[in-house]
Amino acid sequence: MTHPNRVALGEFKPSDYWATHVNSIFYGIKGPEIHNHFQTYVSLDYRLAHALANDFYAKAQSQQRPENDKWVVQEWGVGNGNLAACFLSRLREIDSDNEVYPFVYYILCDESEEILKGVRANARLLEHAGKFSTVRVHAEHLDCFRTHSVAKIITNEIWDDLATKVLLKHQGLYYEEYLCPFLETLPSEDFLEQFKNKDLEKLAAFPNFLNTIHWERDFQRVDLDDWPFAEILKAHAEEFKDEIPMPINTGAFAAIKKARELLGPGNFGYTSFDYGMKTMKDLNQEGRPYFNLYGGQYTFMVNFPLLENIGRSLGFTEITREYQNQFVGKDLGSEVVSLVDLVQNHPQVASMAPWDRDILMLGTLNALNTVYQSPYSGKLDYPALQGTPKKQRKQIAQLAKNLSGRGVPDTVAYVSREEVLAALKPLRKLGYREKDIQSAFQSPPSAVAFVHIQFSS
Repeated sequence: MTHPNRVALGEFKPSDYWATHVNSIFYGIKGPEIHNHFQTYVSLDYRLAHALANDFYAKAQSQQRPENDKWVVQEWGVGNGNLAACFLSRLREIDSDNEVYPFVYYILCDESEEILKGVRANARLLEHAGKFSTVRVHAEHLDCFRTHSVAKIITNEIWDDLATKVLLKHQGLYYEEYLCPFLETLPSEDFLEQFKNKDLEKLAAFPNFLNTIHWERDFQRVDLDDWPFAEILKAHAEEFKDEIPMPINTGAFAAIKKARELLGPGNFGYTSFDYGMKTMKDLNQEGRPYFNLYGGQYTFMVNFPLLENIGRSLGFTEITREYQNQFVGKDLGSEVVSLVDLVQNHPQVASMAPWDRDILMLGTLNALNTVYQSPYSGKLDYPALQGTPKKQRKQIAQLAKNLSGRGVPDTVAYVSREEVLAALKPLRKLGYREKDIQSAFQSPPSAVAFVHIQFSS
């Protein structure tokens, strides 16, 4: 029911309309500041990039030298450029005979000029000057590139930002989610027009309005015959449980289709990392989330079983779906766990105040850094949360100061079983027990998890 004191910023429209509208404003006015709202597994860590580079190198060695002496790698949705930088650095390191790295050219594609500005200033990426370029373009509209001209395509957490419809099944009928954004008060007289027209220059004066949007939702009857890939979608929807909102990532359909068009003969496939439901069982789990808000950004969970079906229908013959940590673990030859997951398994973490959790995280980082050695230098910045008491603020500042410049690069980073066990003594001093560490490595994945999917043909 609409709140009488709120101002509607438009009309009720399908979820894919409003979410993409708001996301393009979010990326357009916040630029590199988006990394203050969320970290991905490639923002500061290097292990996903290294796993990709090792895989690329192994495949490239068995290939003939590419047409025009160039293997073009494209990344769509580029974050801060760290994935590209670490991919190229790893390739250069392992290619001692100069058989692959000299022939790789990396194109970073993003719709936000603000994001691309940040990428072009990335010091680690600038080490590869002449080996990369940036192109401002939306991942669903890549018509500026020649068909069959690309060797490898990589995306990291972009499908959740692309157009996504939401479908609900009820007694054999289907209903689509509609959204409408509201604000308590408008920041200016002309704001409604600026919001409607995505006037980024004017909206940048009110960056905080995004996280004060209140979303109201409604469901309306829908005929799936009008949707893209209708026959595949109808077969998929027959497996839905009633009353569970299901994301239908139509923007990802377009991205997969475009990848199929752009990949050339003897290519290395399309790799995507994202956050969502890996199996039908996960999709049908009651109560699991289907969207998230980060500082005003509206993201959807990814429906991986459906995207595999779409990929097959487009002609990709080999598709692998696995958890992201399994992909990294295979590359390292060891089980890996996210540092965040390790901390979540500490016996006292659930009862700790937020600042005490920060102290535990920093203590865990320092413990692991006694054995962990990153190939890249860069000290993790770890400011205290607003509202942290003075005593704990001082403790956090000291622990952050003690962090190694070659230590675990991020709280969202992968550490191996061997690294954790080698740091067992200092971890015990923090209150970790061996059974907590075992639990971190053995916990079954949740219904919504980080997944790696590879499309090849």
